[in-house]
Amino acid sequence: MRLQSVGIIPARYASSRFEGKPLADLLGKPMVQYVYESACRAETLDEVIVATDDHRIYDAVTRFGGNVQMTGEYETGTERVAVVAERLKCDIVVNIQGDEPLLKPAQIDLMLRSMLDKPEVQVCTLKHRVKTPADYRDINVVKVVTDLRGDALYFSRASMPGKIPETALHKFPVYRHVGLYAYRRAQLLAFTSWDRTPYELTEGLEQLRFLENGVPIHVVETDTPLIGVDVPADLERVKQILEAP
Repeated sequence: MRLQSVGIIPARYASSRFEGKPLADLLGKPMVQYVYESACRAETLDEVIVATDDHRIYDAVTRFGGNVQMTGEYETGTERVAVVAERLKCDIVVNIQGDEPLLKPAQIDLMLRSMLDKPEVQVCTLKHRVKTPADYRDINVVKVVTDLRGDALYFSRASMPGKIPETALHKFPVYRHVGLYAYRRAQLLAFTSWDRTPYELTEGLEQLRFLENGVPIHVVETDTPLIGVDVPADLERVKQILEAP
């Protein structure tokens, strides 16, 4: 029997750094529409849903013909995704960040196909090669190290692995985490029922909750980085990329 996969885009209006970010105008469309339309082009997704706690976002998604569901107010996007997933009859849930309008459908397909081919995988995500010393040092660039099977050993904001000469980054495989996730539905619902864990709180990275509870995260390499929009200046950068020939 074919597994059913649903992509859920958590979108909240309130943001200390960029209020109303999902509705920010991006070449005549709200940013969340770019993400939604890109996700809908993924061959491996059966359905795409925006999950929001704000009626302004709900109305905007409805206007462009998108599928949207209201949730209550939650601390994280993962919690909002899980609330919608609990209402659904599906096998796999993909958590798609609403502030990454440059998302490629092929990235979703790459991750999901790896998961569909490996029934033992409960959680899957992506990584992208770090190529510059600035990214290697940047605490806002989350790094991931994996074992020989491709499962995550650890995620950190620190320069990891450590003591690598910055001039040798082109030789030594250092990877940044790309924040796109696929979960078995039951595993996602279990995750949101667990207490936060020590390393999760220390690093400020909720995916560590899986590792600290003994759930492996399979990591697949992508050649395409994701550029998130955190502040208005990031939006201008994305506009330039979209407008480039």
